[in-house]
Amino acid sequence: MVIYRSLLRDQRRFGGLSWWLIFRCLPTLLLTMLTLLLLSAATARAEQGSLAGVGSGQLMLSDAAGTAHPAVMQRSEIDLEIAGMVAVVRLQQVFRNDTAKWMEGVYVFPLPGNAAVRAMHMQLGERRIIGQIQEKSAARSTYKAALKAGKKASLLEQQRPNLFTTRVANIAPGEEVLVSLEFVQQVDYRAGTFSLRLPTTITARYIPGVPLERGPADGVTELNSHGWALATDQVAEANAVSPPQHRQPGNNVKPLNPLSIRVRLDAGMPLASVEATYHDVALARRERIYELELADGVAEMDRDFELVWRPVTGAAPTAALFTERVDNAWYGLLMVLPPQLERAPSPPPRELVLVVDTSGSMGGEPIRQARASVSSALQWLRPEDTFNIIEFNDSHRALFSRARPATAHNLQLAMEFTRHLQASGGTEMLSALRAALLSPVSADELAPQPALRQVVFITDGAVANEDALFSEIASSLGASRLFTVAIGSAPNSWFMRRAADFGRGSFTAIGQVSEVAGKMAALFRQLASPVAVDLEVDWPAGAEVWPQRVPDLYLGEPLVLAVRLHDAPPQQALRVSGRLANTHWQNRVPWPGATKEQAGSSHDGVASLWARKKIQSLLGTLRHGESSDAVRGEVLALALQHQLLSPYTSFVAVEQVISRPDDADTGSAAVPNTRPAGQSPQPYAFARTATTAAAKLWFGCLLLLLAVVVYACRQEGRYA
Repeated sequence: MVIYRSLLRDQRRFGGLSWWLIFRCLPTLLLTMLTLLLLSAATARAEQGSLAGVGSGQLMLSDAAGTAHPAVMQRSEIDLEIAGMVAVVRLQQVFRNDTAKWMEGVYVFPLPGNAAVRAMHMQLGERRIIGQIQEKSAARSTYKAALKAGKKASLLEQQRPNLFTTRVANIAPGEEVLVSLEFVQQVDYRAGTFSLRLPTTITARYIPGVPLERGPADGVTELNSHGWALATDQVAEANAVSPPQHRQPGNNVKPLNPLSIRVRLDAGMPLASVEATYHDVALARRERIYELELADGVAEMDRDFELVWRPVTGAAPTAALFTERVDNAWYGLLMVLPPQLERAPSPPPRELVLVVDTSGSMGGEPIRQARASVSSALQWLRPEDTFNIIEFNDSHRALFSRARPATAHNLQLAMEFTRHLQASGGTEMLSALRAALLSPVSADELAPQPALRQVVFITDGAVANEDALFSEIASSLGASRLFTVAIGSAPNSWFMRRAADFGRGSFTAIGQVSEVAGKMAALFRQLASPVAVDLEVDWPAGAEVWPQRVPDLYLGEPLVLAVRLHDAPPQQALRVSGRLANTHWQNRVPWPGATKEQAGSSHDGVASLWARKKIQSLLGTLRHGESSDAVRGEVLALALQHQLLSPYTSFVAVEQVISRPDDADTGSAAVPNTRPAGQSPQPYAFARTATTAAAKLWFGCLLLLLAVVVYACRQEGRYA
């Protein structure tokens, strides 16, 4: 009776039984929904992998039950030999299985985007297994068969030109594993400065698109890759390009993923300086050879390693030709620097569009570099120029609806806009790129000469849909020129370079705030200087040259081409010519061996670089409608002939002895990466990488709430 009176009192208080039920039940219902959501999130994180707290070089191993076990990384070593414009790099990574179970290791790691990977071997205990190049599907089948049979095996695949995956099968308890790779890389040369950049970690890449219910059918992806991202309709291989990361160690803490580097530099000319931009090094000189290593012996693998050397005044080369003979063919790497004009003509008015990435991966030091870069760029505008700024993350927004004149008032608005840029959200780069390339034209119809449209894209390039972006540039560029500025300690430099190639612009890398002023000044001097065009080289008959389309060159940029000759090089020098600001110029470059001083000179790796450039050029033709089967066949044959890793070939190594007992199971493993130095911690974008379970949970809770309301209304009708 007391309960009934209380019910009637509460019913009158809340205006009816239905409202009484809602107000009494709603807190409990909301608490239940919150609990279910937290449990769902925990489950989702578990399904994404238990590897979010680990990083580059810290090999994570999984047993048959899917439990992740850490393996202690002993060391990672780079031996770098540089001769002229060619570098041969040997990378070794040593791991150990400290679990009591048989394991399989899987790790994803970066290499330079122009690297020609030509060798791999695995050292497993006392056994050294040499990798063989095979067609990709054949290599996968070979590896899977060895994994199932209990044999030691390894598989090296290319995910992107700068991103690779290695699998190591049947690692015994307590066993140490050494992975050794060898690749050839071309040295960069710009404005009298040589440089070489080696990545050591990966900035987590944004995965756009709608998650797929299941990944594509793929022989190797059936094995657990442990990537934090699921496949989407735009990035089918998302799990293969999304290794997890771990926190960086604090100050004065021993590196979690130690890296040692040894360099032997033979520049072939007297040098004014040799330095590592982002690392402290100890330098020694023996006649013309420079040797250096890290000052502390080891460093954390959380940033790119960049080596820079400058010739003494007057010794900087204007042309060079490096050659190598392999079998019955001669290979050459030509470098020619166009002359500089004593008095450059005044550049025409320009429309400058600055596109700046403000996504979550730009948090911390990168967004400060980006803001400084935009502010620096604004200082180079002239009164006759127009400009606009577009920022993007989950979506994009522009400062102005169309480009405006560079007046003091508009520049003040731009500086205020720039100061408030903050990093958050995803990296929806495609829509921002399209908006920048297709934005309304601002040039006055009465202007004496049309504005030169220049788009400067400032980003870390942390995206996984590179192909879609390249296609957008190719289709929307028009008369614009696209210049890319890579930001951060570990940017996606391969994507940024290729985007600049497709955009007929240039690439600039900024790794710390102190570099902003100098490198942005160099970029805008390029933008204001004439472009070298109509470049030609009088090659001997039968020469096969790559790339075939000779690009225009900006101030300080050299022409670099690779050639193969079937006959011996001619005695006469090569003639290189072009046009700069309506002025014709030419240069002559002797073939090595044509002079007494050059007789017998040869550079290891030139043939590999020629094959790498041809492969890149052939793959580029796919965007112009070339048959994919024809391109695949030609690339496959070339990669097998030159023993190079490619999208269609892989290295595989198998020991014929069965080492794992029949009754022992083997699981798979993941290889996380160290978070890049200076970057804020990155929560993974579950909206893009998780399943639809969370959305379904919310939908179910809403239906449950609706059911409570309907039930309450019916009950009120019964007691009315």
